Amino acid sequence: MHNFFFPKSIAVIGATANPRKFGNAVTINILKNKNLESELFLVTQKSNEILGLKCYKSILDVPKDVDLAIILVPAKAVDGVIDQCIEKQVKSIIIVTAGFGEINQEGKKAEKRIAEKCTKVGIRVMGPNCVGIQNIDIGLNASFIQAAPPGSISMISQSGSFGCASFYAMERENLGCSKFANIGNNIDISFVEVLEFFKEDPNSRIICIYMETIEDGRKFLKSLKSIVPIKPVIVLKGGRTSSGMKAASSHTGSIATNYKMLKTSIKQAGATLCENASDFITALKTFSLLPIPKGEKIGVLTNSGGSSVLFSDKTEEFNLKLVEFSDTLKERVSPHLISLVKIENPLDMIGVAGEEQFYNVAREMFEDPGINIVLGCVVIPPFLRMNTDEHFRGLIRAWNETGRKKPLFPLFLFSEGFKELKELAKKEMTPIFYTPHEAAYAINLLINRKNFLDHKANSIENYRVC
Repeated sequence: MHNFFFPKSIAVIGATANPRKFGNAVTINILKNKNLESELFLVTQKSNEILGLKCYKSILDVPKDVDLAIILVPAKAVDGVIDQCIEKQVKSIIIVTAGFGEINQEGKKAEKRIAEKCTKVGIRVMGPNCVGIQNIDIGLNASFIQAAPPGSISMISQSGSFGCASFYAMERENLGCSKFANIGNNIDISFVEVLEFFKEDPNSRIICIYMETIEDGRKFLKSLKSIVPIKPVIVLKGGRTSSGMKAASSHTGSIATNYKMLKTSIKQAGATLCENASDFITALKTFSLLPIPKGEKIGVLTNSGGSSVLFSDKTEEFNLKLVEFSDTLKERVSPHLISLVKIENPLDMIGVAGEEQFYNVAREMFEDPGINIVLGCVVIPPFLRMNTDEHFRGLIRAWNETGRKKPLFPLFLFSEGFKELKELAKKEMTPIFYTPHEAAYAINLLINRKNFLDHKANSIENYRVC
């Protein structure tokens, strides 16, 4: 796997100056990083020079050894190019070209032939029918999609376009990637091999997967079980229904995996299985930006009775625990509240509560030993000349001053359009949740992670005692 993500030399076979061709997009994406240490060679029979780089008619003409060859020629020409790569003793190959097993049986035969040839000589192959790979840590975008924003998430996707769309969401939520791999039809390199590579990679702090099919379920689940105690693994499965399974089969040319069996196995392994794309992004946001709580007791402060009621409904749905405030906490928050406020959980400070009330009350909750998780629920008021981000500022100030030891869940109901919120969230590396479902789902994720880690630790301790 090292040669895919840290190649010393790259050959783009099927490079072109035509901006409407994938060979051009891959070349430009690689060249965008002027400081990239990988040496780039362009192979094409149609040009002598592209973007100031000399072109070679064949990979056999490249004067140096090649760690990674990226193939973008038409499907009917791939077989011959593979033979040349074998003769050149290329170490790794990414076949971007589509038109193989996802199309028909002839395509499947071609895949098998290519895989057998490369396996025989020890060349590893990713694809075909993929967008490529990215190693954002070194500025390598060896794909035809946009580069992911930098961060600590590493993604494996069976769909290149899903990876592309996920990068838009990551940008919006102030998240980012360390590494990305689109394995396509995975005729050689599998989920498991990329997973194991990310497991050992120190910059891959969180691993996420979009999958439609899985070839060796036992190996995959064994790998998951070894990784989840070390790093969170988030899975989104496409092809859950009969219609989705049919679409998945035509997408990658493989038989879609039974969802019910996979769901049970993934949960037993301790990974997070998301039911939809929105929950997938929420999980990435939650694990990237929030600490694991030490307990399950939730304290809620709000300026909106309605939104806190909706959140309370969700706590029951997810079996979450709203703690009963202690007498000590009630005494400590009372001076910061007007007399109309009834001090109970959720604590509705009503619409007049501004930055100082949110700061003081949140700080008391963060310092209270009976509360493990704090949720600040806000409807941004269009009155009293309040700033749109002042409640958020109060929450963050309290969180920062208490050392961010407990997770803070800012629930700003339907407030996606407020620019000031997003700017502050980006500056402070803080998540925002926009619906009661999203906030409750995120809290449940962290509690499940806490319980899994506690169970693992207790199992190890009991083993030592025995």
